[in-house]
Amino acid sequence: MAPYPHYSPSRDQKLDDARADRSCVSPSDPVGRFHVARQRGGTPIAVSAWRVTAEDHAVADAVGGLYGGVPQLLDTGDEHVLEVLTRRDHIPVLLSGPGAISLRMVMRGAGETFHVCDGTRFLEPAGARGSLCGCPASLSDRKAAAQAGRGPTPEVRIGFRLADLPELGVFSLVSTSWEVAAELPALAAALDAAAVPVGGVLRYELVEFTTRSGIAVSYRRPVVEIGRTQVLAQDAVRLAA
Repeated sequence: MAPYPHYSPSRDQKLDDARADRSCVSPSDPVGRFHVARQRGGTPIAVSAWRVTAEDHAVADAVGGLYGGVPQLLDTGDEHVLEVLTRRDHIPVLLSGPGAISLRMVMRGAGETFHVCDGTRFLEPAGARGSLCGCPASLSDRKAAAQAGRGPTPEVRIGFRLADLPELGVFSLVSTSWEVAAELPALAAALDAAAVPVGGVLRYELVEFTTRSGIAVSYRRPVVEIGRTQVLAQDAVRLAA
C-alpha cells in the first residue's frame, strides 16, 4: 500500500514553486533548500523524507553523507541543480533567533508576481513599496480573500544551519501553508526567548485526517521543534473544501 493513498496536494506543496523558492531568509543565497515535495510533470508529488536541492556538489555530497541519498543532477532549464532524496524525516538544525524566519504575502498570476507585502504595506513592486497594501488585518480574513481570488497567499521563509555540520552554510525552507503562517508568532517567541544559536529539529510530518464528508486525506508538512516544544504544529483540524 502506498504511504499516502489518499494524498491531496496541500498548500505546503507549493514550496517547490521555482519562483517562491529562489529567495531566502539569509542575506546571502542559501547553500541548499529543503522541500516537502518534488515535481513530476508540473505536479507536486510528496516524498517520504526530506528532499534537498543544492547547486554545489560539495554541499549535496555532504547532505547525502549525513542523511543518506545519492545526489542526482536535475536539468531545470537555465540551471543545473543537484537533488538529494534523503532517508531522514527529521533533521537537527540551528536557527539564529527571530531573524531566521519571515513572512510575506504574495500574489501571482500570468507568470508574474504583482503583489508582495508584509500584510500591511507593499514590499513589491518597487514603485509601491511602503504604501498601504489594503490586506485585511487578520490572517483568517486574508485567507478568505485569497480563497476568493482577491488576495495574496503566505510565503514563510525559514533559514537554518545543519546542527551536524553548521559550517556548511545556511539552508532555507519556504512554506505556503496558512497553518504555518498562523504559528509564526509562537515560533518567533520561542526563538526570542532562547540563546542563539537556537537548537531545534526540522521534521517532515505525516498528517492524516478525515473530512466531514468522510474522505481520508493525508499529506506531509514541515514542523519545527524548539527543545521539547513543538512549534509550527498542526493544532487545528483541517477540513477540505
